[in-house]
Amino acid sequence: MIGTSLSGVTFISIPGVVGAGKGNQCFSYMQMVWGYLIGYAIIANVLMPIYYRYQVTSIYQYLGEKLGVSAYKTGAAFFLISRTIGAAFRMYIVALVLYQFVFIHFHIPFWFTVLLSIFLIWVYTYRGGIKTIIITDTFQTVCMLASVALTIYYLASQMDLGIIDFFNTIFQSKYGKIFFFESGWSDPNYFYKQVLGGMLIALVMTGLDQDMMQKNLTCKTLREAQINMFSFSMLLFIVNFAFLSLGAALYLFAAQNNIAIPEKSDALFPMIAFNYVSGTASILFLLGLTASNYASADSALASLTTSFCIDFLNFESNDWTEKQKKRNRTLVHLGFSFLLFLIIVIFYIMNDDAVINKVFQFAGYTYGPLLGLFAFAIFTKRKFKVNILVPIICCMAPFLTYFIAEHSVQWFNGFTFGNILVAVNGLITFLGLLIVSNK
Repeated sequence: MIGTSLSGVTFISIPGVVGAGKGNQCFSYMQMVWGYLIGYAIIANVLMPIYYRYQVTSIYQYLGEKLGVSAYKTGAAFFLISRTIGAAFRMYIVALVLYQFVFIHFHIPFWFTVLLSIFLIWVYTYRGGIKTIIITDTFQTVCMLASVALTIYYLASQMDLGIIDFFNTIFQSKYGKIFFFESGWSDPNYFYKQVLGGMLIALVMTGLDQDMMQKNLTCKTLREAQINMFSFSMLLFIVNFAFLSLGAALYLFAAQNNIAIPEKSDALFPMIAFNYVSGTASILFLLGLTASNYASADSALASLTTSFCIDFLNFESNDWTEKQKKRNRTLVHLGFSFLLFLIIVIFYIMNDDAVINKVFQFAGYTYGPLLGLFAFAIFTKRKFKVNILVPIICCMAPFLTYFIAEHSVQWFNGFTFGNILVAVNGLITFLGLLIVSNK
C-alpha cells in the first residue's frame, strides 16, 4: 500500500511544493497528512467492516447489494475513470523526467519513453500476476525510501550539516512552517481546510478505491485488515515528513549554491540531482523515481483489469473456460495500457501546473460521485424510482461542482474550495439521489 500510494508524483511534486505558490507552502502538506490519519481511521472502522460483512471482491459490489445494478455499474465506471486518469498523471511525471534528463540526449521522442515504461510494466504484470506485483512492489518501495533517506543524508553532508543540525536548519528557515492557523478559509494552506481536505482525499482515494482496498481485502480477517490500515497510516505519516524534509533541503541547497529555482516546482529535484550533485546522487534519484513509478503503475493496471473483468465482464458468474478468461483478461490489460499511453501523451501537451495539484484537483471531480453513492448506500434505506437516473445524476454532479468552484471567489467572498471540493461534489450527488429515490 505504501508503494502504491507513493508514486512518482510524490517523489517529485511533494518536495517541489515546499517552496511553491505565491508564498512558500513550506510543510503545510503535513496538515493534509493529519487529515489522512482521520480518514484512514474512518476507513478501518466504518468501511472495512462493511466490505468484509458483504464479502465483496470488488468494493463496488456493495453498491449493487444496497442500491441495485445501476448504482453498482456507475460506481465501478467512476473508479475506472478516476484510476485511469490518476495513474496517467503519476506516470506522466516520471516519463517527463526520464525524457528531459536522459532520453532526450539520445534523440528518443517523449512518446517512446512512455511506451517503453508501460510495456515493461505490462510484461511483468502479465507474466507473473499478483504475486509478481507483491514482490516487485516491496522491492521498489524499499528502493524508493532508501533513495529519499540517502539523498537527504547526501544534501546534509554537502551543506556541512549533521542530521540534527540539518533538521534544526530546516525549521529555522522560511520553509519550516507547518501550521497555518491565522490565514482563514480563503487560504488553501489554512489548517482546518487542509485537515478536512486530507480526510476526504483519504476516504475517496483509499477507502472508495478498488486499487487500494483490494490489498486490504486479501487479509484473512477484518482485524488483520484494520491492523494493516493503521500501520500503513503511521508509516505514511513518517514518509511524507521525509519527502517534505527533502524538499526543504533542495531549496536550501539551491540558495546556498546560487542555483536559480525553475519556474515549475516539479523540475527542482531532477534539475539538482542531474546537474549540481555527484553521479551517486543522480543514480539514487533515478532509482527512487523509477521504483516509485513502477510500484504505483503496476498496481493501478492490475486493479483496472480486475475491476473491469469483475464489474463489467462478470468473470465470477460467467461460464467462460479458463482459456477464454485468460484471453479476455489479456485484452483488457492491453486496452488499459494503451489508454494510459494516450492520456499521458495528451497531458504532456496540455500540462501547465504542478502535477500533485492536478491529481487532487481531478480527484475532487471524479471521486465525488463515489462519495455520494457510498454515503447514500450506508446512511439511507431508500431505493431508486428510475435506475437510469443514477448515472445521469452522478455525471451531472461534477459539472455543477465545477460551475460552483469557478464562481466561488465572487460568490463566497474570496473563498476557494481546494481539496474539500470532493465534499461539495459528494453532497450534490447525495441530494440528487435523494430526490429520485423512495423510502
